Amino acid sequence: MKPGGKDGKLYKIHEEAEISGGATAALERSGFYRIKRVGEHTELPQPSNEDLAKGARAMGPGDVVHLWAGQTLAEGDEVIPLRLVLISFVKDVSNSKQGTSYDVSTQENLDSGVREYITGAFSESSGTINGTVETDSEAQRELLNQFSSVAVEDGEHYAIFPAKETKQDYMLSRRETETVGQTAVWEHFPVTVESLNMDKPLDGEQNFNFNYKVDGGNHPGMIYYTVRDLSANGQQGGSQGSDPSDPSGDPEGGD
Repeated sequence: MKPGGKDGKLYKIHEEAEISGGATAALERSGFYRIKRVGEHTELPQPSNEDLAKGARAMGPGDVVHLWAGQTLAEGDEVIPLRLVLISFVKDVSNSKQGTSYDVSTQENLDSGVREYITGAFSESSGTINGTVETDSEAQRELLNQFSSVAVEDGEHYAIFPAKETKQDYMLSRRETETVGQTAVWEHFPVTVESLNMDKPLDGEQNFNFNYKVDGGNHPGMIYYTVRDLSANGQQGGSQGSDPSDPSGDPEGGD
């Protein structure tokens, strides 16, 4: 059974001031963090022996993870809180992954009429996102500025931003839930936008779709976590993603 909650939203990631570990250092809020450094005697959560046996590794610099309020940080631990700003509601996300394989056939294989291969990890991921964005929002301007210059006049100043393709660091909610015991599913989604299409200007929401390639050097990946009940110690169990400093859920909010 699919847990309740809202899903299919695209958030822009904004980094806040890093938090360093120490004798009394602990996280004040639950949410997503980028690991900057792992101390020698880290207090960050570690994989179980069973997970290690299956090939898992511990979190390391650059990883984007979900941590809970009250998590202590040892000397040498450094994390960067991630503020999520809702920019659009996603209708559909297609994704294609291209794998790699290597021919390791021996003469014996060839003599018997077969070839032998070994496989590598997926090396390239790309696709298309379809959704809606608020007309004249900061999110819309940022997308358009990938391909055309954007001029902004605010009544006092006038600025022209030349077209500049930049890497976009997003978080995509696959399943948002704050129900204790249910599993939330998010995707860290750093991409390069390759092309963009938008419908004619409307009053309010505007349909768009863009083609993307995933930036494999910025630690993309799926994030699963089970919602905890932190009410016993006076803290909330919801994720930072479901409260990205814009509780109304307005794609124009945030920045």
